Amino acid sequence: MGGVDSAPTPERVAEVVAAAGKVLRAYGLDELADLATRKNDPDRQNRTVVVVGEVNRGKSSLVNALVGRRNLCPVGVDTTSSVTVSVVPDVDGEDGTATLLTPGGARRIPVAELDRWVTVDGAGVRDPDAESLPTAAVVPLAGHALGDVSVIDTPGVGGLEPGLAALATQTSAQACVLVLVCDASSPLTAPEMAFAREAAASVDALVVAVTKTDKNLRRWRPIVAENERLLREHLQRAVPVIGVSSLRGVLAADDPDPARRAHLEQVSGIGLLRSEIHHRLAAASALPAADALRTALEGLRTVATRVDGELAAVDDAADRLPGLTAERDRLTELEEHSRQWEQYLARDITLVRQQSADDLDRRLDEIRDKWTTYVNSHGMQVLRRSPQKFVADMQTDLQAAMAETLAGFLQRLHAEVYQPRLGDDPVLWEDLCGRIVDSMRDRTIESHQVASRRQGLIDPALLTMGVVGSSTLGGLIGLSAVVGIGAVVGTVWVGVNLGHRAIRSGKANLLTWLRETIGTTKVTVGRLLDGAVAQARPEIVIGYRSHLRRTLEDLRRTISTAEQAASSDEASRTKTRERLQNNRRIVGKRITELEELLAQSPVGAVTR
Repeated sequence: MGGVDSAPTPERVAEVVAAAGKVLRAYGLDELADLATRKNDPDRQNRTVVVVGEVNRGKSSLVNALVGRRNLCPVGVDTTSSVTVSVVPDVDGEDGTATLLTPGGARRIPVAELDRWVTVDGAGVRDPDAESLPTAAVVPLAGHALGDVSVIDTPGVGGLEPGLAALATQTSAQACVLVLVCDASSPLTAPEMAFAREAAASVDALVVAVTKTDKNLRRWRPIVAENERLLREHLQRAVPVIGVSSLRGVLAADDPDPARRAHLEQVSGIGLLRSEIHHRLAAASALPAADALRTALEGLRTVATRVDGELAAVDDAADRLPGLTAERDRLTELEEHSRQWEQYLARDITLVRQQSADDLDRRLDEIRDKWTTYVNSHGMQVLRRSPQKFVADMQTDLQAAMAETLAGFLQRLHAEVYQPRLGDDPVLWEDLCGRIVDSMRDRTIESHQVASRRQGLIDPALLTMGVVGSSTLGGLIGLSAVVGIGAVVGTVWVGVNLGHRAIRSGKANLLTWLRETIGTTKVTVGRLLDGAVAQARPEIVIGYRSHLRRTLEDLRRTISTAEQAASSDEASRTKTRERLQNNRRIVGKRITELEELLAQSPVGAVTR
């Protein structure tokens, strides 16, 4: 990304989007003007810091220091996080509580009890009678030191997983910084370097934090320098490496004296790390503005094409009239014979649904093979060390399969059904996506009962799957960042129950649970796809009818202009031509303004 100093100011972006909106409204494109204005809202963007690292590197302590709250995330010599803990800005007055996300839904607890449920040796995790274990936790925190940023503490169990590198992929709704945590005892290890190399291939906002500088007073500066050299050599780019003492950072947060607090933050390195994070997020904050500029730009280009057509009709009326009239007659006939094109529409949507189901089968087969191989090769003792982590990982795989399938369905729906009929109308497409999401929201589908003969697997809910509100998911690792599809995927949620019991019940039961959970996922996502099809078809039918009507109105207007020009004297044609040319200059001026701002934007390299 480029620097943020030369980026257009929010005031300038708002001014240009508003000016473009006036032109769009003058040509009847009010909804498009409203959409561009809505997109130019930084509040729609999720700002996230994902903290990753190998076990015992001090990730949880660093998170506590970054947000300025001692012991918020459980820490200790023998404490290892078992699931993701997300610290989010408190907007609902829930500071002091934590929300556990379990297969059966969300459950709120006092934050002081968090260690019982999110650490490997937590009392709740080790309880053999626990009905279900959380697979993630969300902790609202009022007025924390990073402001409106969510901070995600990834589990220590399992070390650095390759999939974490994808979390900082940016969409217009996601601004993310990936913080790789190592410590000052030695330079970057081979796994840490391999992870950094993979992350750097797709993530610009990568920062390395070297922790425990207070325990390595003489070594930490040479370690930071060596890490900088290694990263530059292996990644062919500079990556910020910042030494920090989380202990001093939390002491600073507790100090009531502003001067001492500022000094402690400075010597701890936490203040410098926060500044680097905010700098990286500032660059990504241009994403919503760029999205708004592109939306307004595409709308104005449509207007320009319309005006150019009317100008051509004035200049070459006699030659253009037959072709315009033939196109009008073709669209009129198509509008009058809707039954035929509706049949083709139904066929195309059915094919899209089937292709998505085939993709799901492939993904689920890969998940089944992956975990069957893992169970057979590692044995039950390895899994029993952290059954909660196994279930959370299994759930993450199913979430990704579900999310990617729905994302693929929407992408195909747009490319193969929507765009050929409706072009690039972003208003209708956004509305359609929103309706599809709403049709899934708060749906919970449970699997069939498991026979009690299966050695203790007697809970009827193997798996629940559906869509929940974004407020809870705002604290989770966003699937929208993983697959780049935005709000639809970001609201998908799947809960896997009884995995920890299956592990405790033996290998045969675990593999049975795995097969049935995969099967239930297939059925459940199929139902969600059926619901999406049922929602999409009438919306596209209505939208296509409206599109035909608007296109016919534009054609009739152009034909009328051509007919008047053909029958008018030269003076009248000159007057009409001057009016249209003036309109075209106004549209062109607004297009130029939008293009210039996009070029100045830190994300201006995006295709305009």
